[in-house]
Amino acid sequence: MANTIRVYSEDPDDILAAGNYGAGALSRVQWCATETGVFADVGTIVLVAATRAYTIYHTTGTATTWYRTRYENSGGTQASGWSPVFQVGGEEAGYLCSLTDVKQRLGITDTGDDEWLHEQIVAVTDEIETISGRRFRPDPFSGTKTVYLDYSGDGYTLWLPRGIRSVTYIGTASVDQPDSGAGTYTEITSGVYIDPAEHERSPGWPGTRVTIGTSSGYQFYPGHRTVKLTGAFGWAAVPATVRAIAELCVVSAYRGRSSGGASSYTIGVEGERTYSRLLSAGDMKSLAYFRDISVQ
Repeated sequence: MANTIRVYSEDPDDILAAGNYGAGALSRVQWCATETGVFADVGTIVLVAATRAYTIYHTTGTATTWYRTRYENSGGTQASGWSPVFQVGGEEAGYLCSLTDVKQRLGITDTGDDEWLHEQIVAVTDEIETISGRRFRPDPFSGTKTVYLDYSGDGYTLWLPRGIRSVTYIGTASVDQPDSGAGTYTEITSGVYIDPAEHERSPGWPGTRVTIGTSSGYQFYPGHRTVKLTGAFGWAAVPATVRAIAELCVVSAYRGRSSGGASSYTIGVEGERTYSRLLSAGDMKSLAYFRDISVQ
């Protein structure tokens, strides 16, 4: 398969300035099979004045491929730091809605506003997930990650309300462990459950807690970073309701750019359609389903 990598430059004219990276400045894109491995070049993108959005293709990329970018001058003698590593894949590219779907709703075919729309998609994603208290995207996008968690509870239940789909390692420590991840843990090798059981969950939901069987011989201990957990978190796919809300929020923000910052605006000489630039009461009600639903 091939991955489509979108690269955005907030102010290309500044990057191209003579006192900065100068004429012929470029963005270098690199890839790696792992998040922390050795990266290799995908290619470079030559920056163009007043052009904020660029696309490059990685013909051998997969859903698990990691990427990073940086600015360089034309001679390769001056370079910025690398961007945070990221993954792409799927139409949403790791956010709640896709640039393609938003542009389809708006009837836009050119790329002039792609960078602005991307910023709005990022902002709307953060807003919705903050309000709902859920992670509606796979975390990480592909594969697993390791987290170190504080614990206070009954010794057998680890609550993960943002969602968890799989566990490949879980360890416990009886005393506080360092924040660096260099602590010492005892692996829990039996009696680990992702709850509620799949048939008891609402459609599409991941688990919301990890439970240790009371007869397993293991338990969690209270303290700082006393749990080490490797797994796949969040939803497997963005729920359709959430994706639609995110799209409409971005569309509304785009339509309202010239409204002087008002919280709502109207399209049409007869005032037949009014949009809210913020999450509407209906949107909040829909998100409350994910925030407040009782999962046994």
